Amino acid sequence: MEVAGEVLKSLFSISKAIYSQCDQAKTNKKLCIRLKQRITLLMIPVEKLQRQQDKCEELRPSLLSLQSNLVMAKNWAETYSKQDWLKSFFLAMSIYKKFEHINDQLSDNAEALLVLLQVDQRVTFLKALNKNCWKSAEEDFKQLLQSEAGRLSDKVDSLSDQMQQVLKLLTPQVLRPWDIKEIPAADLRREPSPLMTTEGHSLYVGEYFMDPVLIKVLRGQINMDNKFIRKTFESECKTMKKYESHNILRLYGICIDESGSEPCYSLVTEYCEKGTLRELLQREPDLSWERRVVMALDASRALHRIHHTEKKAILHGSLSSLKFLVNDSYCLKLSGFELSKTESSMRRNPIDRSEPSLEVAYMPPETLESINAYDTHSEIFSLGVVIFEIATGILPLKGLALTDGSSDSLYEKLIGEVKDGLKDTCPPVLCSIIHDCLQRDPQKRPTAQVIADRLIAAPQPKETSL
Repeated sequence: MEVAGEVLKSLFSISKAIYSQCDQAKTNKKLCIRLKQRITLLMIPVEKLQRQQDKCEELRPSLLSLQSNLVMAKNWAETYSKQDWLKSFFLAMSIYKKFEHINDQLSDNAEALLVLLQVDQRVTFLKALNKNCWKSAEEDFKQLLQSEAGRLSDKVDSLSDQMQQVLKLLTPQVLRPWDIKEIPAADLRREPSPLMTTEGHSLYVGEYFMDPVLIKVLRGQINMDNKFIRKTFESECKTMKKYESHNILRLYGICIDESGSEPCYSLVTEYCEKGTLRELLQREPDLSWERRVVMALDASRALHRIHHTEKKAILHGSLSSLKFLVNDSYCLKLSGFELSKTESSMRRNPIDRSEPSLEVAYMPPETLESINAYDTHSEIFSLGVVIFEIATGILPLKGLALTDGSSDSLYEKLIGEVKDGLKDTCPPVLCSIIHDCLQRDPQKRPTAQVIADRLIAAPQPKETSL
C-alpha cells in the first residue's frame, strides 16, 4: 500500500508541474492546452483512488505506467512550451509526433483507470478522450503552422515562395476515423493506365472524395457469390478497425462494380506518394537526422499498434523497409495485412500469395535456427534492422542467403556490418536502440513502446551530415 501511495503522491506532483508549464507556455500554446485538458481528465479517477485504497495496489502497474507517461509529458512541455518560435516552426513535425505519442499513451492509461468510474461517468470520460479531441488538436496544429509561416514569410521575404512547400512537409494530415465500407463505383476515379499488373491484380492510382488512393483491381477467376464476399468483408472490417493509426496504411474499403457482364472487384487503400521506405532512402540520401528520428518513431509506433491492440499480440510476419510506405509528408505507414480474407473470398481459385522469402538481414538468429521460433521479440529484431536502414540507408547482408552460413556466423556478420555502418554523427538514441533491438537474447530486446518512449525522450539531434 505504501508503494502505491507514494506513486499517487508523485502523480499529483507531476501533474501540478505540467499544469504550471502549460499555463506559462510561450510557444505551442494550443497543444499545451490540449495536454493539460487530457491530464486533468485522467486525474479524476486517480483522485478516486485516494478513497479506494483496496484498488490502489491492484492498479499499481497501471499507475506506474501513468507515472512514466506523465514524466514524458512533463519533459515535452518543459522543452517545447518556451522554445524560440522560429526553431519551433522548423521542428514542428517532431514536436507534433511526440505530442501524438504521449496522447496515445495517456489514452491507454485511461482505459485501465475506467474501472474506477461509474457507468455514466465512463461515458462522459470517453467522450472527452475520443478521437474527436484528436481532430481538434490536429486542426490547432495546422493553424499554428499557418500563423508561424506567415510570420516567417513576413520577416524573410525571399523565403515566401518556398513557404507553402515547407508547410506541406511539416503539416500532418488530419486523421479522420477509418470508415471501412463498400464504395460505390461511381465514387472512385482512377488513372487510365495501371502502375503495375500481375497475374492476380492490377494497381491503379485513383481518387476517392479528393483523397489519393491506390486501387487494386483483381484479375483471374472471380467468385460470383457477392453475399459471401460482403459477409467476409464486414467481419474483417471489425478486426481491421482496431488498428486505426497514423502509422498503419489506411483502408477505405472494397468496390463491387456490377455494371458490366461480370462483377469487377477492387480493394481501396491509402496511396503513399513517396513509395516504400527503402526507395525513399535510396532516392533521398541526405535526409536530416531530425527526420530520420521521426521516421524511427513512426516505425516503432506502427509495430506497437499491432503488437498491443489485442490481448494476444498480432504479428506482422514479414517486417522490412519494403513494408513501410511513405506519404508526401514523410510519414511512415505499415502495410502488408490489408483485407487478406476479403480478397481470398473474391477469388474462385486462390492465387499463389507466397511472397519472396524475407531477406536474411531481418531474420533474428532464433528464427534462423528454428522457423517456429518467431514472436514479438523477433519482430523487434527486424525493427532494429529497419531503424539501422533509416539511420544509414544501408541494408546489411545484402545478397546473402540462408545457405551462406550458420545462424551464428550470419548474426556475427550482421553485427559487424551494423557497427561499421553507424557513423560518429548518428544520434546516440538511434545507435543505442539499434544495439538493443539486435541483441542475441530475444528477452533483452525492448518492446516497441519502450523504443518509442526513448525516441520521445531523446534531445533534438545535431544536424550534421551523414
